[in-house]
Amino acid sequence: MYTNILGRSARPALRGNRLLAGVLLFLSATPAWAAPLSLQSAEAIALRQNPGLGALTQKVAELRHQAVAVAQLPDPHLALGVVNAPLNSFSMNQQQMSMLSVGLSQTFPSFGKLGLEGQQAGVEAQAAADTLRGQSAELVLLLRRAWLQALYAEDAVATVRHQEEVQAESVQAALALYRSAQGSQADVLRAQLARDSLANDISKLQAEEASDLAQIAQILNLPEPPSIEKQWPDLPPPPTLVEAEARLSGQPLLRAAQAQTRSAQIGVQVAKRSYWPEITVSVDYGQDFYPGSPNWLSAGVNLSLPIFPGDRQDQDVAAARAKALQAQYRYDDQHLALTQQARATFARYEALKAQLERTDRHLLPTARNAFSATLAAYSGGRADMSTVLRTQKEVLDYALTRLQYRRDLALSAAELDFLATQGEMQP
Repeated sequence: MYTNILGRSARPALRGNRLLAGVLLFLSATPAWAAPLSLQSAEAIALRQNPGLGALTQKVAELRHQAVAVAQLPDPHLALGVVNAPLNSFSMNQQQMSMLSVGLSQTFPSFGKLGLEGQQAGVEAQAAADTLRGQSAELVLLLRRAWLQALYAEDAVATVRHQEEVQAESVQAALALYRSAQGSQADVLRAQLARDSLANDISKLQAEEASDLAQIAQILNLPEPPSIEKQWPDLPPPPTLVEAEARLSGQPLLRAAQAQTRSAQIGVQVAKRSYWPEITVSVDYGQDFYPGSPNWLSAGVNLSLPIFPGDRQDQDVAAARAKALQAQYRYDDQHLALTQQARATFARYEALKAQLERTDRHLLPTARNAFSATLAAYSGGRADMSTVLRTQKEVLDYALTRLQYRRDLALSAAELDFLATQGEMQP
């Protein structure tokens, strides 16, 4: 009876549980990028799971561990031996000087060398950490570029499709005039050709968008290109030129170059320590088995003698100084390059802002009005089809140019934001 009741009443509940489990399984199997992805979320994903940043993170960990290890004394040496064992019997009590010995020795590098090497390794680890932050900022910039390019291609396709509709009106106007014997068949063919050629522009833009989405997938380490939000993102407002130049000293890539310079300068001090001798202290104990013989204790100090420095120590110091100068020159060159980049980008940003405003306010509306007037004149027989197509092409050119200005303005803002990067970016 219990089994029958359970079978009848529990089956709907079991079916409901299975259905619920199936829904949960489907939701858990749905990829996180199935919904439109925002730029902010994409940046977080890139910093978290990009394999290039993962490799740099492990490089920082490697150098930090090395910084601890390199500052330690070398391992002591333990020596075990047999002294003066007779070969005819190998008896340790046959001769007076036969003994077993055990020794311990410790080498001390040149005074201060270990501390300097540990300090140098720590600076190199800091340089690697700054490089990681700089590469993170560069990855975000690369993602923003691909993102804005994809949005531009998307909007450009919509603009060209709208232009197709406008071109269709020109075709209808040419057909109407042709049917009323007021236009020519050539005008109809030219209008149709102008309309149909827009399909090539759409195909090209769609290919560019697919390429940009593929690059986004690569940056985010995703198996498939994601679906991204179609609205243009609100990027951080760009700094002024004075602010950007003032922040360059804290730019992570420049800090990394500065840390490499400090590391090379410490390397000169490390090389100078080779003029001082290394010291090895050793202690040996010998057990003598000959009756009546005492045991033996030996102690000693071993010094290296850097008395011919011309071809070794002098050359090492000279090489370290050349490396330090090389690092300084690289830092100066990178600082100049970033300064020039900031000035050029800011000038481009200001020019693009003015061009976009001028296009929105004057150029694009004027081009549209000119096309409408030309189309009306053509319908009234006061203009030819070539003039209509030319003004129509100008409308499309200005519309696409406006999108390019908007894209390039956002790209310039993103580049200025990259140049003014400060602090840490956690991958």
